[in-house]
Amino acid sequence: MQQPLYKYLPKQYLQAFLSRGSLKIGTLHDYRKTESYGDVIGDKNEGLHKTELFLEGGGEIDLASNSPESEYFRKHVLQPEQRDAKVKIILEDGARLIAHSNSPDLYIYCVSSEYSPTVMKEFGCDACLQIFRPYEFFDVISRKIRHQAVFNGLGPVAYLNKTTHYTQPHTLHPAVMKDPEYEYQKEWRAIWVPNKTNNQPFIVKVPKAIRHCRAYPP
Repeated sequence: MQQPLYKYLPKQYLQAFLSRGSLKIGTLHDYRKTESYGDVIGDKNEGLHKTELFLEGGGEIDLASNSPESEYFRKHVLQPEQRDAKVKIILEDGARLIAHSNSPDLYIYCVSSEYSPTVMKEFGCDACLQIFRPYEFFDVISRKIRHQAVFNGLGPVAYLNKTTHYTQPHTLHPAVMKDPEYEYQKEWRAIWVPNKTNNQPFIVKVPKAIRHCRAYPP
């Protein structure tokens, strides 16, 4: 039996889905617009994480070596044509380098693994859709939008500090990470890779998805 997932919606959007299969596919970068979505749904750091390098007391980094510091420079700082440079970098005491990793602007559909009236209210919503067959639900959506994007996966968001030290680099893609302050939302995320750039959120009608859902509570 599949784990049900929950989508919080304004009541009119729930009715639009249950009657016509109308739903909105969002984009990762669009949810950075906290001026549009607020600070509960929106996140100015959506799809971003940071890796920080500093040397206590300062020091020298030999780019000809295989040290963690030189690897940081090759990955985050140097251009491809510079990565074989045999030079040394001097960092003064107190100097910090922060590298930003930015996810491509993917299509996403965000849901929760648990139903919470409190979270629903914080989202500014007054209705909830239970997706009791999530794999079938996202399969029919993926078939419908196959000319726009390719399904990449469905899974829980990892709630981790998005700034890490260079000796403990991030192991997860920034598109599946959020800061711990959002953990109470218990988000799962479906992701599609767009077939072209400059993508925008869009509305799509997927009537075949209706059979895998119901209004919740019943």
